[in-house]
Amino acid sequence: MAKILIVDDEHLTTEMLGTFLKIMGHEALEALNCRQAWDKLSYASPDAVLLDIMLPDTDGLEMCRQLRANPPTAQVPIIMISAYAPPLHKEADEAGANAYLSKPINIQGLRNTLTQVGIKS
Repeated sequence: MAKILIVDDEHLTTEMLGTFLKIMGHEALEALNCRQAWDKLSYASPDAVLLDIMLPDTDGLEMCRQLRANPPTAQVPIIMISAYAPPLHKEADEAGANAYLSKPINIQGLRNTLTQVGIKS
């Protein structure tokens, strides 16, 4: 079982992704903005982060760069999630993301992407 931090400002999205993760046998931590995410990271060490690009307090790409610059989170797999069209794959790669998922996200796509970054279901 992996512990996965979901950072998305849409409560329904965090709830849905949390349900998907629980079905897969993982533990989900939820944050609605970057400040909440950093608060969770102060006491929890997730095995992966699902990080939305559009957040109310800090751009998700910037948070990705900050996670990469922070020694305790530098190696944690980061999966960027976004409804952006066209997808921001290049920007996510440049920020240090390991993978990218476009919304809407389905459980199989999430499972495949988690496997891709080393998280087994």
